[in-house]
Amino acid sequence: MAFKSLIIAALLSVFGQLSANAQNQDSVVYQVFDALTADAAPLPKNAEKLLEGHEWEALAYWDSQDEKVFENMHEAVGDIYQFIAPGFSIKPVNPQNSNEYLSAITGSFTRNNRTLILKAQSGNELALDITFIDEHYLILEIEGLRVFFTQVRSFNTH
Repeated sequence: MAFKSLIIAALLSVFGQLSANAQNQDSVVYQVFDALTADAAPLPKNAEKLLEGHEWEALAYWDSQDEKVFENMHEAVGDIYQFIAPGFSIKPVNPQNSNEYLSAITGSFTRNNRTLILKAQSGNELALDITFIDEHYLILEIEGLRVFFTQVRSFNTH
């Protein structure tokens, strides 16, 4: 339970809410919102290859229990997820200093179609569902919380 709580708490630590005054509905933030709130897309045949090896940075999240309105999308801390079979690593950003990472959470993972089961070295498990993946973007759902990831880091930690 502590593993799950740590991951969800890290995702919910917010630098700030995304601006409701985005330039227009064609802006990138609206495209992220549309992706987060869309139905799950079919997984491509090369989903495993797309998932593994890359560092995925969390950028935004939306709780699927909330209404599908732009104001319910929030900026996520830049936690970094990486999957290299059979292992995973999550580097959570320090909520007190966004330029630092806390100790990495590591363990093993298995994938069954859309579901990733992460088993931390502590033995705790967490199920993540892939709702979207392509060459650049990933959306994972954790107990109704949808998180948008990109392979490109949005900030430098040096």
